[in-house]
Amino acid sequence: MTDDLDKKARIERHKTIRAFLWLVALIIVAGLLIGIYRFVTAPVRAAQETTASVTASVDEVATKVLTVRHVEVKSGRRFAQLADRAHALLVDYPVTEPDNIAQRAFRVGNLRGSRDQVCMFEMSFGDTPVNVFTAADNDDYAVNKAMGGDAKRQIRLVFVTDEKTIGLNAEYDENGWQLLWRRRNAARKPLTDDTASARVQDALSMALQECSPS
Repeated sequence: MTDDLDKKARIERHKTIRAFLWLVALIIVAGLLIGIYRFVTAPVRAAQETTASVTASVDEVATKVLTVRHVEVKSGRRFAQLADRAHALLVDYPVTEPDNIAQRAFRVGNLRGSRDQVCMFEMSFGDTPVNVFTAADNDDYAVNKAMGGDAKRQIRLVFVTDEKTIGLNAEYDENGWQLLWRRRNAARKPLTDDTASARVQDALSMALQECSPS
């Protein structure tokens, strides 16, 4: 009887040991498989992390650029009303051919997308008269409209003095009308944002008179 009990006890111990060894083996195999998977997918994960990092950096840089270019407009409602009316005039403004190569180069550099529908008038913000050129970005507007989307609206305003050329853009997006420095003027702003905002609104108001077909 005792021998039978000892035999059964040995069998149970052997079963327990085998079960433990199988468990250890499974853990080792699982660890090896996880290690192999991580090794094989390491380049993919590295690429994903790099892509995410680059995307975040690009977004951060874009945000900083827009922040630098953005001009706060205190009287936003008046600015939006003026921009709406001025854009409606400028998209239908007649073509005005440049007189020479210098004028054509000026338009290419400062009034991109205008299709030569450029309105020019003179203003005085002090003792010296300033030439103001304004035009809608008719290329982008026409493409967006033809594709059945929300037509993109943009007005380019360029102030030309004896010393320098200053450009700003009034742009319409899902947040309404925004005023932005032209990229080449954003880094070294030749005017304070408050002054630029006031001058743009004066120019848009003048454009409603000077660019009107009547």
